[in-house]
Amino acid sequence: MITMGTEGKTTYERISDIINPVPGSVFYMACECQMNGEFDNALRLYQKIVEKEPNNTKALQGIADVFSCMGNHEEALLWYGKALDYDPYNAEIWYNKGLTLCKTGYNDEGYSCIRKGISLAMSTSLSRRRI
Repeated sequence: MITMGTEGKTTYERISDIINPVPGSVFYMACECQMNGEFDNALRLYQKIVEKEPNNTKALQGIADVFSCMGNHEEALLWYGKALDYDPYNAEIWYNKGLTLCKTGYNDEGYSCIRKGISLAMSTSLSRRRI
């Protein structure tokens, strides 16, 4: 459980301020919050990364994933779009966007995104084997 400090900040926020947030460690904390269902804290930490690195696709995807888990699919789709603007060949983002579209009833578009994600993952996998 995350506790509030004397300055009104959570433990995770104080830690990230102290270490002059190294995006990797803040990302780890955000993922941990997300897995524990602490979605507000996860969003805050992912957004902290995006403030420092606006093109950090892992953090952008993290924000989208959290919104999707919270049932805020419209907001999730906006963030998946932002992530894909920076990394249009990211298979996982395409796949997750597709799942979210299916949750909102846009099955054709969702399946198209899922297929694109699988295709990208397979082409990356095949090209690695050829090396």
